[in-house]
Amino acid sequence: MKKWMLLLFLLPLTGLAQSGMYKYFIFFSDKNNSPYSLTAPSSFLTQLAIDRRSRQQIPFDSLDLPVNPSYMNGVGSTGARLFARSKWFNGIIVECDSTVLAQILNLPYVSGGKKINRHGSTTHSKFEISTRANLRIPATDQTASIDYGAGYNQIHLMNGEYLHDQGFTGNGMLIAMLDAGFYQADQVTYFSNLLQRNGIVATWDFVADESTVFEDDSHGMECMSTIAADVPGQMVGTAPDASFILLRSEDVFSENIIEEYNWAAAAEYADSAGADLISSSLGYTEFQDITSSHTYSDMNGHTAPSSIAANVAFSRGMVVVVSAGNSGQDVWHYISAPGDGDSVLTAGAVDGNGIFAPFSSYGPAADGDVKPTVVTQGLAAIVVDPFSNLSFASGTSFSCPILAGSTACLWQQYPGKTNTEIKQAITQSASLYTTPNDSMGYGIPNFQAASFILSTNDPKVNTSDLFNVFPNLFNETVYVNVFTLKSSSVEMSLYNTTGEKIIQWKNTIQPGIINTLPIALPSELASGYYFLQLITDHGELVKPLVKFGK
Repeated sequence: MKKWMLLLFLLPLTGLAQSGMYKYFIFFSDKNNSPYSLTAPSSFLTQLAIDRRSRQQIPFDSLDLPVNPSYMNGVGSTGARLFARSKWFNGIIVECDSTVLAQILNLPYVSGGKKINRHGSTTHSKFEISTRANLRIPATDQTASIDYGAGYNQIHLMNGEYLHDQGFTGNGMLIAMLDAGFYQADQVTYFSNLLQRNGIVATWDFVADESTVFEDDSHGMECMSTIAADVPGQMVGTAPDASFILLRSEDVFSENIIEEYNWAAAAEYADSAGADLISSSLGYTEFQDITSSHTYSDMNGHTAPSSIAANVAFSRGMVVVVSAGNSGQDVWHYISAPGDGDSVLTAGAVDGNGIFAPFSSYGPAADGDVKPTVVTQGLAAIVVDPFSNLSFASGTSFSCPILAGSTACLWQQYPGKTNTEIKQAITQSASLYTTPNDSMGYGIPNFQAASFILSTNDPKVNTSDLFNVFPNLFNETVYVNVFTLKSSSVEMSLYNTTGEKIIQWKNTIQPGIINTLPIALPSELASGYYFLQLITDHGELVKPLVKFGK
């Protein structure tokens, strides 16, 4: 058992199962004679979900069809108590005794059953390595558009504020959060703007089989705060204008593989409701019933139930962001499911200076895939607690939603891109993209670079976005950001308004990263308007500048 992002595992009941009663996942053999049809997807998917699939040209298939209702009714008629269903695994979670189980297994459309909980456990699940302390808000930091307060560093480390300054703050993006509960998220003052605009669009508790999630564990609320907090000067998250679906799939009082099937059911809910992204700070390796525990060889991206579900979620057109885990200093120091998923964007942790956090779990996946995918701040991250206080918290639980929020903003900027293109741009923008390793994966993403990568193939984007100068209002020194996918020489020239060339510079720029070039201008340069011309092997760009003072 690891100190996990949130190593919570569930028995979907409040309290213990009755004597002799266990939970099982019942597998159905087919979806024959279903009342649903792939030609009428609106009967089982929202229009948002259909639109997401249409934009990415993803066809509907048999995995989209719900579990046959008559099969569920047949199982229910045996006296079993029904819980979450899964169309991707084509089955349902039930609670029953051995006599009823035998009846279920004899039904002609049942292909098998798997026990997924251990009776009588009262063990609490372990949370991520977490240090919480009340926080005094430091001197605030801000960009041209937002005063982030205490939350500045965790977005600035990824250059995520670039997207906010371009007007992309998550508006119109729908993020599904899968966690252990969202205690008092409907009352926290840092979510006032979110609540006033009805930004929490749906909730469901797969543990208690009910709609409310605000009376359970606070971990999900804290994770959400890194995205949704919106009090300028105190704390602003990475996508303050996004909307949310809050799904509880974890019970902190047990650790069983049923967790993974609940995770799958929650991911299916997110898909059907039309979520653009999943953010989940949960992970699975070892269980109370050791016969269900995973081995490292299972971390191959496509064996653990939650990893299979995460891959299916991605295949439906969502971006799936999950925590890498906090086992870096444990005997098991590897990532966990679903972080090993082939299609998953797996977030490891660094500190505020970009230095690897030793608790963050290591890769690679058992099949050799680079894991974690990228890293963001997870050591001494700033979160909101249930009582509307700011605090420090550590764990990949927090690097995951911090990353997910900026990912949502990037996709808002490029709504025509596929989830594969979004994920690849983030990966390619990262600091270790050409030299990935087992601790930090591809490194720290740079969302300005990711934006540039996506813009290179987008005819709607002005190519001048690949060339930025700051500050536009300068005295003696300006800085030039240049991005290109290919190595290039660059020539820069400063002109006055009459077209006279004042000064010229030459440099070589490296591909795949943002090259920042400082330019010292002559102190005797007169105040007024100027134009900076940049010529590379790939084209010519011009930016206006204003000189003030002497």
